[in-house]
Formats: sequence, structure tokens, C-alpha cells
Amino acid sequence: MKKSICLSVVVAVLLTGAVVWSQSKATGTPQGALGKSSDLLRSLRMPGPPAGAKVMNASGMLVKPANATHIYKFATADFPGASYSNATGTANGLVVGTFAYSSTSPAQAFTFKGGVYRTLLVPGSIASRADNVNSLGQIVGTFYDSAENAHGFVDNAGTFTQVDYPGALYTYVTDMNAAGDMVGTWADTSFIEHGFINQGGTFTNIDFPGGVLYTNALGINAADEVVGYFVDYSSAFHGFILKGGVYTQLDAPLSTVTVAWGVNDVGEISGSFRDASNNAHGFLYHQGIFNQVDVPGAFETVLYHLPNKGPFAGVFVDQKDETHGLTGH
Repeated sequence: MKKSICLSVVVAVLLTGAVVWSQSKATGTPQGALGKSSDLLRSLRMPGPPAGAKVMNASGMLVKPANATHIYKFATADFPGASYSNATGTANGLVVGTFAYSSTSPAQAFTFKGGVYRTLLVPGSIASRADNVNSLGQIVGTFYDSAENAHGFVDNAGTFTQVDYPGALYTYVTDMNAAGDMVGTWADTSFIEHGFINQGGTFTNIDFPGGVLYTNALGINAADEVVGYFVDYSSAFHGFILKGGVYTQLDAPLSTVTVAWGVNDVGEISGSFRDASNNAHGFLYHQGIFNQVDVPGAFETVLYHLPNKGPFAGVFVDQKDETHGLTGH
């Protein structure tokens, strides 16, 4: 049994003065080597709310949404000729992401800088995705080998290093800070997923406490603060923060699904949630305040990683059900 991966891809784009769609091919759920998983990290759509879900915060209190007070500007990041694109991370003008030429072709990692798109060729891969790039230009992600086994990777100026959690069936790497500490997800022999942090070559397991179905670690900052999501036994998705050994549940106001994707060095968190009407939105969270991020006219919105300076990354689905990468600030 092999497990495929694909990125969550649901974000909208607003360009100053106009909305521009740069892809015209119809898309659906990708069915290539990186497109068959049903979990949130790798699905084309964020999952809908579990039946009978009630919206509560970490203290079990019903919550109300915060007012959206920020105006964001967006730009598309679509790989030329692709049927779908995702932008997942940015740093110092470099954008990384994933694309596919058709709904049946393998996903491939790409970079974009100065108006130039390039495929990121991971040695020994039949399919790949790039998840983020740190301030030193080091790119992390995941690739499939010829046996369709998933491994994490680090690309340091063209030198690739494979990353595997010891004894794991498969490993995903989703973020790395400038010190080289990285986070990701690994699967045990029962195909249960757990988060991990790798500090100086030492792996430490991450599982949200209290007994959950599985945990995914997605983002890390310079202080080794980790964010991600977990799934409880009612199949509900919740974001989490792990800081100084303390876990905190993070649920966007009035959400039925929450995923925390990225965290920068000042503790700003990027992510996405699904509301009670089953609509997906991006969010930025800092010091107790959620700001919802949507682009007018988009079908769905997801935010991924955000750097200390510069635009955050994400994806949107337009009204034609076409998926586009984006950057925004």
C-alpha cells in the first residue's frame, strides 16, 4: 500500500486593477503520482465539516468571527502551460510550489523568481512537490522514488539531501528554519501519521496530546515554534501550536475545519479554515486575532507559508474550478 500526496489547492487571487486568470485548462482532483491522498495536507479541496460538528474554541466556548480589517493585494503564480499550480512558500523574492500539466500527469516542484519559472528536478524522483523555502534559499519538500515511496528532501543550492524519519513507511518534510531544524510528517506501520521535528539530525515525534487519530506538523520558525493540525476521533480537523513544549489547540472562529500551515519568527501564523457553510478561507493569526483572507470572486482560498518579510503563499480555485498559485501581502 502506497500513499500519494498532493497539496491543498484552494485560494483566490486579486491583482491591482484587475483579476487575471492565467490558466485555461479545466482541472479536477489531480490523479497523478501525487494526487490520490484524501487527507487535508494533500487533497485538492479542504474537507467538509464532520456531521453534527459544533464550532468551539480550545476552551470549549462557542466563538464569534472577528471582523476582517485588512486589505490584501495578490498576484498569480501559475507555471506556464500547467493545468493547475500551487504556490506554497516564498522568501527573498523566490516562490516555490507544485504544478502538473494535466489531471493524470505527475506533480512536479517548481521555483519562480524575477519572472522566470523553473522546474525543480529532484534526483531519483518520479513526482515531487516543494513545500517551502527559508531565508537562506534552502528548499524543502517531498518526492516519490521509482518504487512510489515518499521521502522528504532538502535542496541546498542544487545539492539534494534525502530525509526519512527512522522506521517510517513514508516521510514528508514541510518546513525548515535557517538553523536547519525541520518539521514534517511520518507514517508508522499502521499507516497512522505523526508529526516530527528534526533538530541537528535528531528526530522527535510530535503528537497532539489526549489521543487523536493523527497529527501533521507543517511549519516551524527560528524559535522552533511548530504549527500544524490534528484530527480527533470525531474526524474533526483542528490547528495546533507547539511552543516551549506546550500544545495549544487553534480553531478559527466559527470554523468546522482549521489547519495552521506556517509560522514566522514573530509568531504570525498562516492557515486556512472551512466555515459552517462549507466555504474555505485563508487566515492570518497573531496574538489572539484572526484575520480572514479571501479574494473576491474566488471559489475557495487556502494560505500556506509566510516569511518574516514579503508576501505569503497560497492557492485559489476560481469560478471555473481552475486552480492557481498566488502570493499576497
